[in-house]
Amino acid sequence: MYCEKCFRIVEGDRCPFCKNRKLRQPEPNDLCLLAEEDYVSSTILEDVLKQNGIPFLKKGVLGAGLAIKVGPMLERSRFYVTYEHLAGASAVTEELFSAAEEGSADGQDEQEADT
Repeated sequence: MYCEKCFRIVEGDRCPFCKNRKLRQPEPNDLCLLAEEDYVSSTILEDVLKQNGIPFLKKGVLGAGLAIKVGPMLERSRFYVTYEHLAGASAVTEELFSAAEEGSADGQDEQEADT
């Protein structure tokens, strides 16, 4: 089911994020929240989505004024894709960040072995 309030695909008759009960079946052009990432991760995700030909909308969480004031490194970005691209975009995102997590875990293992 699709929650128009928070742009998420959810199971059940109530959105677990915003508690909205007005859910409906998703339509192909519905915008769906894909991910919320920090500045560095959002730059990487944006590049990967472009390389895979997945159209997306990227919105800053802080807003332009606050982002300028505190600096880009504290900004977080939300990525939205249409429902018809959600499965492909989710797969790409999961692969990207699971590979990054595995890489950082391997680096920790190597550092612990050196000590």
